[in-house]
Amino acid sequence: MSDFKPQNAQQHFALQRTSRAVETVTAALDAQQKDSEGTRASNERFYNGLALYSGGTIALSVTFMGYLKTLSKPPAHPHWLVTAWTCLLVCAACSLFWTFVYGHYSYFFHERQAADAHKDKHETDAEEYATMVRGARSIQTQAPISQKEIDDFRSNRLEAAALYKERAAKAKRRQTFYLHLWTWLGRVARICFLVGLSFLLAFAVKNL
Repeated sequence: MSDFKPQNAQQHFALQRTSRAVETVTAALDAQQKDSEGTRASNERFYNGLALYSGGTIALSVTFMGYLKTLSKPPAHPHWLVTAWTCLLVCAACSLFWTFVYGHYSYFFHERQAADAHKDKHETDAEEYATMVRGARSIQTQAPISQKEIDDFRSNRLEAAALYKERAAKAKRRQTFYLHLWTWLGRVARICFLVGLSFLLAFAVKNL
């Protein structure tokens, strides 16, 4: 409808509304491509670093075991060390999977957003079409556009809108699942790192 020339105020505003719907779709697709690159890269660096720190801390604590073997008495509270290793391993695993899960969440978020935008566009086209073609003639027959042609156009657009609505609902369910999983992976990673480090430091101080 880019070549359509409004003949009156109603057609002008109808064209304005349909154009706005197209702009919404374009904006959603642009957001899908850009995908908040800066924020995502920053978070990825943080959790990749957290995984490396966790692995490095475990490796460092293993070397501390060599020092403990030189002592005449057995180490105190060895279960603290086991707890620390467990927490740090969980932290490393959650940090590594955080980026993977975020990618899935981001994909379904933008999939839902784009589907919603397409749904709104098709619904707007169906709603405004009758107003926009008022007084226009069919390209094939050169006769005034009939009510049947208008109904067929609206029916096609509403069917497409229904398909996009279903697609958006499916994407929303998967988006919600990955959002919760992504959020909890981040929380568990941060908490386990702090708890594991605390137990490791407590074990080291107790056995100095």
